[in-house]
Amino acid sequence: MRQTVRFNKTFLVAPVLLLHTALSAQTKAGAPFKTALGRVIYNFSYMKDTAHRSYFYTETFELDYDKSSSLYSSYTKKESDSATYSQVAKAFKEAPDPDHVDVVLTGKTTTNNQFFTERSGKTSVDELRNLAGTAFIIPAKRPAIHWSVTDSTKTIQGFICQKATGESYGRRYTAWFCADLPYRFGPRRLNGLPGLILEAYDEKREIVYTLNRVEDFNAGIPPFGLPANAETVTSEAFAKAEEAYERNPQAFIDANRKKMSGIPKPKSSPLDGFDVSKIKSVSVRKSKTDPSDITLNNPIDLRND
Repeated sequence: MRQTVRFNKTFLVAPVLLLHTALSAQTKAGAPFKTALGRVIYNFSYMKDTAHRSYFYTETFELDYDKSSSLYSSYTKKESDSATYSQVAKAFKEAPDPDHVDVVLTGKTTTNNQFFTERSGKTSVDELRNLAGTAFIIPAKRPAIHWSVTDSTKTIQGFICQKATGESYGRRYTAWFCADLPYRFGPRRLNGLPGLILEAYDEKREIVYTLNRVEDFNAGIPPFGLPANAETVTSEAFAKAEEAYERNPQAFIDANRKKMSGIPKPKSSPLDGFDVSKIKSVSVRKSKTDPSDITLNNPIDLRND
């Protein structure tokens, strides 16, 4: 099934600015982006609906990291964004009237939120969300994970890993970390072990992260970080911002336009050369990721207090 949403050209500002924000800006306090030392790619499997225990949502994620920080984000979304850029370029190229371009965007719904972990000083895990080009940072509420490391070991794709267990946001996790990769990061909110987490799952195996691959160090991975123009808010405040955007997208964009005006245009962006004022309409036809009878009654974070 496909979900179709149509926008006139005024509402195109939202997806275009969203793409710009994802590719640009600096970290908090104006610090430059971090230079990545490496990347881990995870296969993610998630039981969203406990009434349908045989169905698992799947997506691919990446973890970019240096010695003191990491950024966890959707690798599937990155591939989807590349397809979006190609679709915009094709629409401009094939438009009968170059001053009135109709753009059709297709693809699958992916995860938009990211998790930035900073371990210099007190460990923090900030959730990064984007809404119509405006970046929001939602600080972690729960304390650091208290891991119990055991003597159990196993080999994952040639990496010798050790077992640890700990609780994160209401779920009890088993994590397998590799001390030969001495970076204290892992998928999403999981971190703090003396090595990269290469596999993790909760005790009911409703949330499962398995290793896809570990990429070579210095393999041309782009710098990463948090945007300096981001607004730090609570999860409750972000929920209200989402409601305001859904009620009146253009009013939300206009209210935040001043904040977005300082966003630098990314270099060598696939959007370079496009005059968005010439886009007459946008049709978004995203395939539904889940079957129609699936409901989200099993959040990843069971506790968020």
